[in-house]
Amino acid sequence: MKYNRAEALRYMGAEKDDAAAGVLADTVYLKLRNEVQARHILKRSSCRVTETGVELDGGVTLQSKDLARHLQGCSQVLLLAATLGSRVDIAVRRLALTSVAEGAAAQAVAAALIESYCDEVQSRAETGGLAQRPRFSPGYGDWALEEQQKLFGMLDCGRKIGLTLTDGMMMAPTKSVTAVIGLAADAVCAWNKCMNCGNINCPFREE
Repeated sequence: MKYNRAEALRYMGAEKDDAAAGVLADTVYLKLRNEVQARHILKRSSCRVTETGVELDGGVTLQSKDLARHLQGCSQVLLLAATLGSRVDIAVRRLALTSVAEGAAAQAVAAALIESYCDEVQSRAETGGLAQRPRFSPGYGDWALEEQQKLFGMLDCGRKIGLTLTDGMMMAPTKSVTAVIGLAADAVCAWNKCMNCGNINCPFREE
């Protein structure tokens, strides 16, 4: 998968032209890249948007007004679960034990890598000619983290990619993502071009 140094620096809270931070991020990436065991599940579902949520196949209802607004105009969605694997978590912890700076940088680099991997999965997804909306994950807006259990149930994450939920609704391995991706006839934005977008009011804007 692509290593996006600029994205890693953003997660680190560093400027794009911060040479020292760039070297640190690159150094950590070289230590992490062989630990990545990226896996994902992508499942298509019909959807019906209501005022308070979204109804999916199998009678599953996702309760979130913000998600419903985000999916207005969509008749189908892609359900995504993706992870970098447990070895990345172990490597990040190991780096943090030897260097506080490398540990923090490793968290940022790993976060950038899982986002890059999700972008790649989306770019290869079969959508039947429909346009994709940006990913929307549990924890965004008013969509409660507890709702993540519904996605795990529909995707069978534990058996298929070894992704589990803790009692506190945190994912293990930690460098993982679950999300809903709306599919619609017309694109409302270029879902993977946030950095170049001029819509300063968009909730998905990265900068």
